[in-house]
Amino acid sequence: MVDADIDGRIKDPLELIRRKAGRYPWPIRDSLRTANDLANLKRQKSPFADLADELESSVLHGTISVADTGELRFAPNDNKDAQLEMHLTASVVKSLSSVVFYFRHLANPRDFIIIDEPELNLHPDNQRIITRILAKAARRGIKIMMSTHSDYVLRELNHLIMLSKLPEDEAKDMGYDPMWAIAPDRIGVYLFDEHTAKPVPIEETGFSIKTIDDVVDRLNADEQRLYARLLG
Repeated sequence: MVDADIDGRIKDPLELIRRKAGRYPWPIRDSLRTANDLANLKRQKSPFADLADELESSVLHGTISVADTGELRFAPNDNKDAQLEMHLTASVVKSLSSVVFYFRHLANPRDFIIIDEPELNLHPDNQRIITRILAKAARRGIKIMMSTHSDYVLRELNHLIMLSKLPEDEAKDMGYDPMWAIAPDRIGVYLFDEHTAKPVPIEETGFSIKTIDDVVDRLNADEQRLYARLLG
């Protein structure tokens, strides 16, 4: 029996979500059903919850929670009493809130997840951090397919590949967590060129993406020419 006012208005917000779900295409319906389930899912704790904590402390500088209505909320570290709805938060919070929820409540070893451009809305420092966190998740059993156009992400992946060849004590001396390391035979890289996917060779020092390297080389060459004109 649906809890409703005499005039027929539905009082239960979760029931309202269920009623509205049928009006939308399947992907949106799935999202609405997920919102309906969040209040229950938040009671679960994943073995990867520490990665959610790391994302919150290192990148978001605040905490993600779930309201009784199943909506995500964000509380900045400098104002824990503020429970901000997602549409009021910064783009980085919107982008990573679902990743935080996944790691805290849903993630399990042998999961397979797809992440499209994790660098979206992130400062270069934070791009390096999330690359390391994803590498740690992969080391602990989650299979990750990721697309990126970020030179920062690619270079950090190369660092983590090189890290796998260092003794743990040397890695720690350099400020790296050995759990970030990715062995060359544990990662696959593909370059999508128009309608084809070309495998990219991976060595002990990492890999090279020519289409991105060419742009970086042109930027450096232009910079040198401009310096020469200004200072020459």
